[in-house]
Amino acid sequence: MQKWRARKGCRSVTGWSKPAPAIGARSAIKQTIRPLISHAWRWAAGLVSVGAGLASILSSSDQIKAKLDSDGLAPGFTTTVRWIGISPAVDTATSIGDSIQLAVTATDARGNALLGAPTVWSSSDTMVASVDSSGMVVTRGPGGTAVMVSIGDKSVKARIYVVQRPAGLRVTDSLFRLPEGDQGRPGAHLVDVRGHEIKGSTTRWRSADPSIAMVDSAGNAVAIAPGRTTFTASWDGMVGQLPVEVYAVPSSLTVLSGDDQRAPAGRRVTQPVTVQVVSRSGRPISGVPVRFLLEEGAGKAEPVADTSDTKGMARVLWTLGGLPGRQVLTVTAEGVASPAVVTAEAEPVAANTRITVLNETLEGPAGGTLPEPVGVRVTDTSGVALVDVPVAWSAGDDGAVLASESRTDSLGEARARWTLGPKSGTQRAYVQVGSPRTVPRFAISAAALPGAAAKATIVGSPKREGSVGRELRPAVVIKVVDRAGNPVEGVPVKLQTASGTVSDSLLSTDSIGRVTVPWTLGRTAGVQQLTAHVEGIERAIEITVRAKAAGPANLTFVTPKPGTANRAVQSLDVDLTDAYGNPVADQPVVFSTKFGTVSPTRVMTDARGRAHTRWTPAPKTGKRSLLAVVKGTDARAAFVLEATDTVAPAKPATEKTASTKPVAGKPAAVKKHKAQRASR
Repeated sequence: MQKWRARKGCRSVTGWSKPAPAIGARSAIKQTIRPLISHAWRWAAGLVSVGAGLASILSSSDQIKAKLDSDGLAPGFTTTVRWIGISPAVDTATSIGDSIQLAVTATDARGNALLGAPTVWSSSDTMVASVDSSGMVVTRGPGGTAVMVSIGDKSVKARIYVVQRPAGLRVTDSLFRLPEGDQGRPGAHLVDVRGHEIKGSTTRWRSADPSIAMVDSAGNAVAIAPGRTTFTASWDGMVGQLPVEVYAVPSSLTVLSGDDQRAPAGRRVTQPVTVQVVSRSGRPISGVPVRFLLEEGAGKAEPVADTSDTKGMARVLWTLGGLPGRQVLTVTAEGVASPAVVTAEAEPVAANTRITVLNETLEGPAGGTLPEPVGVRVTDTSGVALVDVPVAWSAGDDGAVLASESRTDSLGEARARWTLGPKSGTQRAYVQVGSPRTVPRFAISAAALPGAAAKATIVGSPKREGSVGRELRPAVVIKVVDRAGNPVEGVPVKLQTASGTVSDSLLSTDSIGRVTVPWTLGRTAGVQQLTAHVEGIERAIEITVRAKAAGPANLTFVTPKPGTANRAVQSLDVDLTDAYGNPVADQPVVFSTKFGTVSPTRVMTDARGRAHTRWTPAPKTGKRSLLAVVKGTDARAAFVLEATDTVAPAKPATEKTASTKPVAGKPAAVKKHKAQRASR
């Protein structure tokens, strides 16, 4: 017996033992004692294992549960698991929600019970039962499942079955209502001890008063006549009762008030819509569900559903949709085949009204009637024409409008005759669609064209002045207007000059009825004239300008009278002219000399452009000169005297062409000059 155990091992309470080692000849005493010690340890391990199993079932302390936690191996746990067991291995629950506590026992290779070994629990079908980390199983539904626990690399399963046992019969409804002549099926089912329904259970039915409602054994009910009765459901001595009510069948709906009303689109009609539900015999029926249905865009009904009162009436408040036109409210009642129809007229509002002008271009003579009637088209935002909508016309800018129709036609259009005001430019007429409280007036623009040219005037002061040979600045501007004073555009203006030139002799008035005259004055100082002929106006416009001389350009000494060269004092004049020979007035001429004295040295030219001074030349022979200049310009001149024994007449000369020839003079003058030199 000992030899077989040494070869194969044996099954004990704690599992299979390892094979015994070979027996040596020198250790006879050890061979005799070792089996006895081994059997003693095995019995002791078995007792410990049984105690551990009882402890795992009965103990509820947090310390034992923490040791059996399935999150993983306990810290420092290294013992190899040889055998595990589970209790109970098979169990059955009779209701959903029951709980079963499973216990697990584990031993090592020596048969020692392993306390605190970490466990892992799982259920093969959690819809039947679930298990937590402590081995607590909770049933979830009918059927069977396997609950597995693992310790290390060892696992064991327990079978759990859920078979619901009827504990009561429950009726689904507190009141079963049927319309007369209709059919239905009442509800009832069996439940377990915890109140959960047992699927697939069947009950038997009967009616307390078949003259009001009948029900067969399978639960198919038929309403016979209005009234109340009771249905009874039963199963194996269990009974449930269901009150039954059969109500009258509605036959028709009648609209009592609220039909054919008018309100602005998007607003509530003033009167509630009221309908009445009646039976086949014409009596009002209470408690009938009534629904109020609106087409898309037809607004909102409050409430959308109601129940007829004791007089069979139901009411609704109707807010119209945003689209103008006829809108429809459909009323239905449960059991009534034909609905009731209520209509209302939605008036246009600004948010859902579009107004467009039919005429692409509107223009006519100021003060006259447009050649074609002005028209508008009224639609909603989707382009649908608004028919038979009131339209009112008015005009601004002293104009007038006469409407052809007071409402839009079948195309949503309305027309009127428009007489423009007397002023040219943009004028406006106004269209009022519907009520001014809901739709603002719509403005239409037209161009009032001026009439024929009737008057031409010079803009600004008629007195003008310019410089010869230059373009007149500021230029002359001519304005052309019609009889009402409106500027006329595009009127030809022909220019004709008596002196000077124009860059373009034929011009046209601009958009504000004006034309600018490009006039370059002639070269002769004085009064110059230009004539403007405006087409359509008989009387020409005469433009007069005083042309001033241009800037100083030439300065010339006036030749003295013969015989004055020998005088002690020379009375001299200079003439200042522009580049065209026109005398330049009011210009300072400065005289200077190195030969004698001159007075005055600064002289303003007169209206003839002449300046006068007196020069006392030095008494000496030879060339003597007097210089005259206009500062800031190139205008300058020199007067030269040349004195010799034979005095010649003095000659004026410019500074650039000063005379170097001797000037003959009178003998007396020469003698006097010599005497003066001798006295010095």
